[in-house]
Formats: sequence, structure tokens, C-alpha cells
Amino acid sequence: MFIDQILFKKHLEKGEEVLYAVHKHWYVLMKPVLEISFFGFVLPWSLYAIGLRTPLFLGIAVIWSLIAYLRFLYLLLDWYSDAWLITNMSVITVQWNGFFNNSSARISFEDVEGAAYEIKGIVGTLYRFGNITMRLASGSNFILKNAAKPKEAELALARFQDIYMKKRSFQDSKGLKTLLSDLVSHHVRGAR
Repeated sequence: MFIDQILFKKHLEKGEEVLYAVHKHWYVLMKPVLEISFFGFVLPWSLYAIGLRTPLFLGIAVIWSLIAYLRFLYLLLDWYSDAWLITNMSVITVQWNGFFNNSSARISFEDVEGAAYEIKGIVGTLYRFGNITMRLASGSNFILKNAAKPKEAELALARFQDIYMKKRSFQDSKGLKTLLSDLVSHHVRGAR
């Protein structure tokens, strides 16, 4: 959660904190990471080890591996930054499409009608990932594909929504009592 507070700080309001974050599952990264590992590290350094030990090839291998490492960091940041943030005030959906292209949407707990999840296939069942859908009162849906632990995320959303709604109801009833007592006292003072 500490990383979530730092990374998503720009999406939070004052006094708002991330209670639960739903991220994509790490399995989504396996194919690109294996490709980067093979073409960015194994292949150039294997060629260097089997006989291409020239200073020119060494420079090319170092630069190639550095570019592969930067690509890996970019993929890691992209993977981690696509998330739903369940906060003490609302749900924030964050979509990261690059360093200069990201978007977020704030969804009030009052607008959330519920959530559902779907786990498909053997791999999804074994690794516990699937798609989670948040249904809104407006009829639209927000979907996070390949979410880690979608059942746990659905339960967390329902739990924090319930906590928020109870707190909000208590605040509203307290405000209503104050308003009514002020009206009654004003009426009694006016009748004298």
C-alpha cells in the first residue's frame, strides 16, 4: 500500500487514502518479460560469449541490454499503473498509456451498484486472475481485465462501499438532527 500511496498520490484528494488497490495479475507480464529477457540479454551475451568478443560488439551488447532493461521498466510501470483504487472517499480507475498519456475516473460510492467477476480457463483458475466489472447506476460499466484476485477485489469493494455508506448515513442523520433542533429553537424563540 505504501507504493500505491506514492505512485497514485496525484489522483488522491486531500485526506484521501488508498484502502485497497486492484491491479492486473503478474501473469500478464510473463510473455513480454520472456521476450525481453531472451532478445535483450540472453541472445546478445550468448553471441558475445561464443566468439564475438570485439570491442564494437561489446558496446552494441551493452547498449542493446540497456535498452531492453529500460523497456522492462516501462512494461513494469505500465502493468502496475493500470489499477482501481478503492479509497475512503470513492473508487478511482487509473489507466496508464505512457509517460504523457494517462487517465483516471473518480466514481462515487453512491454511483456503484455492484461488481462482478469472471475467471476463465485453467490458467486463470490456477493463478487466480480474471476480469472484474464494476456496474454503475448510470448503466455503464468499468472493466479491469486480467485483475489479480478478482473475488477478493469484489468483496473489498462491497465492504468499503458499505463502510462509506454507513458513515455517510450517520453524518446525514446527525446533520438533519442539528437542522431540526435549530429550527425548533428558532421557532420557540420566535413564539415568545
